[in-house]
Amino acid sequence: MSGLKASILPERGVLRVGGADARPFLQGLITNNIDLVEGPRAIYAALLTPQGKFLFDFFIVADGDGLLLDCDGARAADLMKRLAFYKLRADVTLENLGATHSVAALWDGEAAPAGAFPDPRLAALGHRIVTSTPDETLKSFTPATPADYHRHRIAFGVGDAARDFEPDRTFPLEVNLDELNGIDFKKGCFVGQEVTSRTKRRGSVRKRLLPCRVEGDLPKPHTPVRSSGREAGMVFSGDAPTSRILALLRLDLIDGAVLEAGDASLTPEKPDWASFALEGAIDEA
Repeated sequence: MSGLKASILPERGVLRVGGADARPFLQGLITNNIDLVEGPRAIYAALLTPQGKFLFDFFIVADGDGLLLDCDGARAADLMKRLAFYKLRADVTLENLGATHSVAALWDGEAAPAGAFPDPRLAALGHRIVTSTPDETLKSFTPATPADYHRHRIAFGVGDAARDFEPDRTFPLEVNLDELNGIDFKKGCFVGQEVTSRTKRRGSVRKRLLPCRVEGDLPKPHTPVRSSGREAGMVFSGDAPTSRILALLRLDLIDGAVLEAGDASLTPEKPDWASFALEGAIDEA
């Protein structure tokens, strides 16, 4: 059995976008460049509101003459409805394959099965695969659980939309889509592009999703974070065995302050992959 860990991610869904206009249709909507999707290469992208707020994120990989979207399964029907709203007269077909296809994550190893694609956010996260035969596809790899996978991504400070992003409230740069290859600022127009580009150009991102070490009981998701009595953010994903969380934090309130969430104290860390600056002495993750 291979040392590569593999876990089905049961919370993920799969949509297929087909038709002659599939690529230009998505190109005008999403934050990343669909032209980069070729062979085993996938992209990570989002669909925003016209006001530049996050709605959906997904991975896009080629599937014959169509495209597969690895997305949040609980909101797959909503994503399909939103795409249909934009379709108008374009030659585009939309299918929900959630009943027949699964998404798996593979990490901590070199070899990956045919059809797997490197996670486009961060190489250290490993690979992903969309498959209609998960048992056969993953049989030669070390079985792991969804909790194992989420511990893996939290260790690298990478958010998960279903756990860490708030649709229609969160801005994509706050949850690091710009740092994790989710936005192409040179591709041209996409929904919400004006606000997103202006925020990037001005460097006016006031909050960032950051990994934190926890001392004390792990705070539950949506626990407020306080800094010297002021509200500084909110807790999202957490992993009790490693005493780590992800929290959306105001950057102007974490400089040298003691952060508290419930009865726990938090120490923010700057991930290795992050290029944005943080004030104060913050450890590297």
